[in-house]
Amino acid sequence: MLEAQDPASSEVEVDEEVPHSLMGELRELGLVGQMWTLTVVVFCVARAVVVWPVLQEHNVNPWWFLAIDVGTSPTYGIGQAMGVKLMRDDRRPMRDAAPWIVMLMVSFVAPYAYLLASAGKLPGYVVIGVVLWMVLFGGLAAVRMAREVRVGTAAT
Repeated sequence: MLEAQDPASSEVEVDEEVPHSLMGELRELGLVGQMWTLTVVVFCVARAVVVWPVLQEHNVNPWWFLAIDVGTSPTYGIGQAMGVKLMRDDRRPMRDAAPWIVMLMVSFVAPYAYLLASAGKLPGYVVIGVVLWMVLFGGLAAVRMAREVRVGTAAT
């Protein structure tokens, strides 16, 4: 039978090597995580430039799309890199990655949500294309994260 313990008397083991602040977590992200974040930002700028004429053609404000897409790209890149980093770390509970994964998901969906909110101005095939793009690239991002976590776990 389990005995009740006084919560005040139980010591919680703290691993001093694990960062306990937001800035500590970001500093520990490393060059690969920082480069991934920068790559995501550059990709979003390039994508916005490519779709600019199509957005104008369908009366969707390309400036808003650019602001939302590029504005959320750093949080997307950081969220993905931090999520992988924390899920790889066997000293950390999986729940530590949850806020970063939520940030990743919100950042991923935001530009597409803007497009779909403008769906009254978009033809049906464009809406279907946006949804398929979200499913395809959302799935690829999930597969990439899972692969990165497995590779990192196997290497440790």
